[in-house]
Amino acid sequence: MAGVKYAYGELLTDIATPFIIGIFIAGIITFFFPDDLTVWANDHQFLSMLAMLAAGIPMYVCATSSTPIAAALILKGLNPGAALVFLLAGPATNAATIAIVKNIFNTRALVIYLSMIATCSLAMGTFVDWLYSFLGIKAQVVVGQASELIPHQVQLAAALILTTLILYNWFINLKQNPKHFHSPSH
Repeated sequence: MAGVKYAYGELLTDIATPFIIGIFIAGIITFFFPDDLTVWANDHQFLSMLAMLAAGIPMYVCATSSTPIAAALILKGLNPGAALVFLLAGPATNAATIAIVKNIFNTRALVIYLSMIATCSLAMGTFVDWLYSFLGIKAQVVVGQASELIPHQVQLAAALILTTLILYNWFINLKQNPKHFHSPSH
C-alpha cells in the first residue's frame, strides 16, 4: 500500500510539472515545426544528431519532459538517432551541471565528461539510425501506433484519471505546504 501511495502521490507530484512542460513543448513543436524536417534530417543524419547534441547539452531537460519532445520531433521527421542523442545528452547534462563539474573538479574533467556523453550519445544515435535502416522501419510511421491499439475511450479515461491524480496531489500539497506554492508577500 505504501508503494501505491508513493507512486500515485509523491512520485506523480515530482514528475507532473516536467511532464506537463514536455507535453506543452511537444505540442508547440508539432504545431510550429515544418513538416519537411524529414527531408533535411534524412539528408543530414549526423548533422541532425550534432544539432540535437548542441541543443541538449546546455538545456535543462529531464528525462520526463524530453520523451514527449523527442516523440514530437520524430513525428515531424527527425531521424530516431538524433532524437536518441537528445534523450541521452539532454538529461545527462545542463548548464548547472557543467558549472558544478568544472568547479568541483577542473576543466580537464569537464572536457572528459562532456566528450564521453557526446561520444556515447552520437555512437548510440548512429547505431539506432543504422538499425532502423537495416530493419526497414520508418520512425514517423511507428511513433504513435500504440494509440491505435488502445480504444479511444480507454485513452480518454486514462488521461482523465492522470489529470485528476495530478490535480488532487497538487491540491493536497498546496494545503500541506502553502508557502511552497505561494511567494511571500512584500
